[in-house]
Amino acid sequence: MERDDIIKWFEENRKKGQPIRIPEEIYKNLTVETAYELVRLFGHNTLCYLPNSEVQFFEWLRVNDYSIWEDLWGGVDEDPYVVSLAFIPLLFQKTRGFPICDLANNDNYYFTEDLIVKKSANLLLETLREKFLKKEPLTIAQILLLEISVAPLDIWHFAYHHRVSIQKAKEAVKELVDDNLIIHLKKAEEIAEYVKF
Repeated sequence: MERDDIIKWFEENRKKGQPIRIPEEIYKNLTVETAYELVRLFGHNTLCYLPNSEVQFFEWLRVNDYSIWEDLWGGVDEDPYVVSLAFIPLLFQKTRGFPICDLANNDNYYFTEDLIVKKSANLLLETLREKFLKKEPLTIAQILLLEISVAPLDIWHFAYHHRVSIQKAKEAVKELVDDNLIIHLKKAEEIAEYVKF
């Protein structure tokens, strides 16, 4: 499916106020550039369902950390997993997904490169990148720090994609905070300035 076909599909299937189910074929053929173009053309008011890969993640989250799932999706009458089309460009990084960054009833664990303490972490990050390229073993905390240096990340997606427990991911965060390598902002309003779409 080419760019023009994708845009035409959206023109034909977009309904004001009604979430659209984007076929997996479109997700597979969508480029970052076309995704941003869709946002520009159809605005933030178009609602869509998350792709199957993200639905699977959130079903895993429902089982493994129900209070977080409830904070995000609970209390709604309609089907969960409906988001603004504005989030579509974020779904291209497989290990990142729909960002969990605005929890109201739980501590947030969302990190961006801006939350890395550069003075403490820069030299370590260089060493970790070299170890990674040489395929040398890294700790969970080291992998987490490396991933945060590449792109924004929440620990639930991190735990899911690295097949570690959420508790281990939280322990990795604590280790990085204790070593003054990252700043952990827990409230949604504190994180807001670091969340960029």
